[in-house]
Amino acid sequence: MEIQYRKGTGEYDLKEEKKKTFSVAAESGLGKHAGSMIRRYELMDDLLRGIRDGNEYQALQALRARNQMKVPGLLKDELTEWKYDLIQTKALIIQELRRNRVVDVLLDDIHMGFTQHIYEAADVEECRKIGEEMTARFCRLNQLKSISSYSLLVQKILLSVDMDLSRTLTLQYFAENLNVNRSYLSNLFRREVGMTITDYVTDRRIRTAADLLLTTSNPVKTVAKQVGIMDVHYFSRIFKRKMGMPPSQYREEKR
Repeated sequence: MEIQYRKGTGEYDLKEEKKKTFSVAAESGLGKHAGSMIRRYELMDDLLRGIRDGNEYQALQALRARNQMKVPGLLKDELTEWKYDLIQTKALIIQELRRNRVVDVLLDDIHMGFTQHIYEAADVEECRKIGEEMTARFCRLNQLKSISSYSLLVQKILLSVDMDLSRTLTLQYFAENLNVNRSYLSNLFRREVGMTITDYVTDRRIRTAADLLLTTSNPVKTVAKQVGIMDVHYFSRIFKRKMGMPPSQYREEKR
C-alpha cells in the first residue's frame, strides 16, 4: 500500500490511510485486523516524528510497540513479512532524513549495510534487533546533523557526551575543558537544550543503557560501567526512576 502524506509535511494523512486500510483489509480477508493495521500506521508516524526530532527514545518506543502488533499478511511466511516490513521502514526513515536535509553521502553506507543485514537475517528475533539498531543509528545520524543549530559551546558538549559516556561528564569537567565560566556554561546549556548538563548526561546514559540491555548479554553491572556509572545500585535506582522498572526486569520484558 502506498503511504500518503499530508501536503507539505512528513506525516501520514491518517484519515486517508484509515479509508484505504479498511478497504484493503476487507478485500484481503483481514477485516478484523483493520484496527490494528491503522494503529500501526499511527505508530509509524510516531517513529518518523522521533527520527525527525532526533528523539531516539520516542522512535524506539514506537518501533517496539508497532512490532508487538504484527497482523497476518499476504506473504508466504512470518520471516518474509518481517523482512519486507523492515525494508519499507528503512525506506520511510531515509525519506524522512532527506526531508530533514541529511545529505545522501551520510546515508548511503548505512543504508546498504542494513539492506544486507535484513536479507541475511535468519529468524524473526534477528529482524527485531536489526530494526532497533537501524532506528537508533538513523536517529543518531539525524541528531548529529541537527546539532548544528546549537551554539558552538553546546555543540561541543553534545558531541563529547555521545562520543564516550564512560568518562566523567560534569559541568565542572566541561567548564574546565572549554575554558569558560561554570555559571555561564550552565545557563547557556539549559537555555538551548532545555535541561541541565547533569540531567542531559544522565538521560543519555540511561537511554544508552536500555539499548545495551536489549542488544547485549552483558551483566547489569557491566552495562552500568559502560555508560559511566560505577555504582550498580545507584544505576538501578535511576534506571527504574526513568524507565519505570529495574534493569533486569526491563531486559526480561522488552526483549
